[in-house]
Amino acid sequence: MSSLFSRLRALFYMLNKEAQLAGISKTSMYRQTLQFCLKTGLGPRYFVVAGMARQGFEEQDKWQHISAKDYYAALKVLNPPQYRKLTQSKLSEKALYKLMHIPTPELFGYFHPYKGFDNTGQPLTDAAQLETLMSAHTDSTLCIKPIEGWGGAGVMAGRILLDDNEQQPVFQPLHSKQQMNARELINSCKGKAANAEFVLEAYIQQSEQFMAMNPDSVNTLRIWVLESSPGQAQVIGAYLRVGRAGSAIDNASAGGIMCPVRLVDGKVEPGLTKYTPHRDDITQHPDHNAQLAGMTLEHWQEIKSFACKVLLRLPYTRFAGLDVTMTAQGPVLVETNVAPDKDGAAHANIPSIRLREAAEKSYV
Repeated sequence: MSSLFSRLRALFYMLNKEAQLAGISKTSMYRQTLQFCLKTGLGPRYFVVAGMARQGFEEQDKWQHISAKDYYAALKVLNPPQYRKLTQSKLSEKALYKLMHIPTPELFGYFHPYKGFDNTGQPLTDAAQLETLMSAHTDSTLCIKPIEGWGGAGVMAGRILLDDNEQQPVFQPLHSKQQMNARELINSCKGKAANAEFVLEAYIQQSEQFMAMNPDSVNTLRIWVLESSPGQAQVIGAYLRVGRAGSAIDNASAGGIMCPVRLVDGKVEPGLTKYTPHRDDITQHPDHNAQLAGMTLEHWQEIKSFACKVLLRLPYTRFAGLDVTMTAQGPVLVETNVAPDKDGAAHANIPSIRLREAAEKSYV
């Protein structure tokens, strides 16, 4: 009973605060929230995160969002579960991108205690072999990622340097003084798992505009792309993800900022974080005041075309949340999310109902 009371108290605290921020009465807030929840099957927090009670949110847009049940049912049709590992595993994902000539960071090696190999075909199964690979990339910045993972967990970016005696290469994470030799790096990646299993890839040198948002992280766009009809893909929503000072990743779960992007012209809108369900309307980076909201992304039409091209090449995938960044050479695909968090639709007012509509149509 006390747990139920605590949840109700937290719910009404959230709704009351949102009513105050939206400039409406508590009664109006309760009424709007109840109507939304009953009609869509989504919860009160989703309503608040999306800012649906705020001035300027169009009434008709509220009904473009579908419940978790409908969302995952649509995903099952659009992206058959048996094929999702193609892009959820970093190894098969990279192989696909290379075959399809999709620009993505170069893969240098896959470490595993008995299956590992580097991009020349040589074994990469122990500390000595990892040390050899590290030596080949001295003075370079690499990115290390678990073979599978979400939310940036386990991802490290760092420089390959020689130790103080210049006897062996060490990995020094960005924004850290810690240094790890090959064996220590393996143990760090292993954690509590039975075996260490990770990939090493090139660190992305992003464009000047993307770097200016936060130079410490690779900042990306999460782009929702849908193939609504055979061979016809369309970007249905996007938001910019910007990391925090001192952090190499831009994930919201690591404190990153999410800014919706206007699809017609690439204009960045005020952002939010996951620290609170209430939209913060962030216009400048909170750590160093870099301008975010109001700027227009360079090469936006090229980025959208790139995202559509990627989706149409992916096998058995009709919808994805693509993580894309911009470099001096053009757009680069960081990774594909074939089952992105449905709440991404709330972050950028993305009409998730489009997924259900596409799933219900005959695909021939």
